[in-house]
Amino acid sequence: MPISRRRLLMTTAALSLTLAACNKSGPAYDLPPGIYAQIIDMTSTLSFSPETVSIRSGQAVLWRNQTAFTHSVIFDPQKATDTIDVVLPKGAEPFASGDIPPGETFAHKFTVPGSYRYICAHHEGVNMHGTIIVSE
Repeated sequence: MPISRRRLLMTTAALSLTLAACNKSGPAYDLPPGIYAQIIDMTSTLSFSPETVSIRSGQAVLWRNQTAFTHSVIFDPQKATDTIDVVLPKGAEPFASGDIPPGETFAHKFTVPGSYRYICAHHEGVNMHGTIIVSE
């Protein structure tokens, strides 16, 4: 195995052990039950899980960051690198979470039916995208 590949594997293993020892506290870890129609996790693999959710108009979605990375939730085409990555239904106002540090959450109540496509601004380039489908 080449030395550079061995160093990369050793560095990755050390980082994984360090992150596993991180404090796991904050709102993302102590959620009150039954308030949100859907809970979406922002993952260490730089994805939203689940990637697509369906809710009814008037319900709220909670995103929680239980990773060691800062994430965001962007429903504003002007804040996307590629405007086609963010799509809102007609009549819906753009919004964005701002940075969501490790252990924190962001919630939003959806009132306009339709399909919403959103991104994490920090990881848009690695396809950290999601979809919310809101029915009446």
